[in-house]
This record gives sequence, C-alpha cells and structure tokens, in this order.
Amino acid sequence: LQCKILPNKKIFLVSQARLEHGRVFRKRPGDLVTSRLKDIFHFYILGIGLFPVLCTILYTHIRYDMVPVLFPGPCELSEELKDGPPPHYWQYERTYIRQWWAKHFGVSDIEHHERQLAYNVRAAVLAKWRRVNQRVKHLESELWDYKGWTYQPVSAAWVDYGKWDAQRMKNQYESYRHCTY
Repeated sequence: LQCKILPNKKIFLVSQARLEHGRVFRKRPGDLVTSRLKDIFHFYILGIGLFPVLCTILYTHIRYDMVPVLFPGPCELSEELKDGPPPHYWQYERTYIRQWWAKHFGVSDIEHHERQLAYNVRAAVLAKWRRVNQRVKHLESELWDYKGWTYQPVSAAWVDYGKWDAQRMKNQYESYRHCTY
C-alpha cells in the first residue's frame, strides 16, 4: 500500500490495493417487475384493446354522424311495415355501434318498464311492512305490551345440554393457581 500525507492536514490518502477500482455499480432496487407490468399494460391495453376500439368508435362516429354527404346516413326504419316479424328493440337505435351495444348489453324498453314495475311493487310491499311494524311498536309502547309474537319454543335437546353443562360445572374442581405442579 502506498500512503501519502497531504500537507497541512492530517489526512491519509490510501491507494487501492492490487490496482482495483472502487465501486462502479450503484445499488438500487430492481425494476424487473414494474418494467414487465408497464410492458404488459402498454401492449394489451393500449396496443390491442383501447387504441383500436377508440379508432373504430371515432371512425364510426365520423362516418355515420358527422359527414352524411359522403357516406350513407344514420340507421333508420322504413315507414311502411312489410309482412314479417316486427323490428327488434335494438333496431330503433340511431347508429350501428348503438345498435350493437343495445343488442348485446342493453335491455328493451319493455323489459326496463317491467323491471321498474317489479321494483315499485317490491318497494310498496316493504313500505307496507314498515308501516305495520311501526304501528305494532307504537301500540306496544302505548299499551305497555310485550312482543309476544317473537316467542320461540325451546328445544328439548337444549334443555338436556343445559342440565349436562350445569352438572359439569358443579363437579369441576379447579385450583386457585391454575397449574398442576
């Protein structure tokens, strides 16, 4: 080892042994997982999923809504009804994307109306039972009555279990120290 003392200072500079160099690589946490997740996100979401879908929607919107002179107009039903089945509910939508969405994911107006009616009936029944329950509680408090209708008969098996448990607790001996030495 070669040592050198700097003038006017008590600092020793020591050169590296065996002509080695100091640390070259900086220690840092690995980023393999984050890089892989970013790559997967960019490829599957942006490359395959989101970008092509947005381009398709934009193209369809421009074609069927914005430029009716160059391209055929929006979807329309004809005035005269021909012999055959009536049009489906999704055929009343304006563009092809809306028709596709209504056909595969949407519900018809009739089905929506029936769902709303069923919800209203259920809400009316629940409101009726709430009113009955409030009336019962009011009468109980007014007449100082008890909830007799909540009585549930006791099973014989539970009576036998209670007797057995009481007998076990009666015959149990436990020292005050909780240890056996």
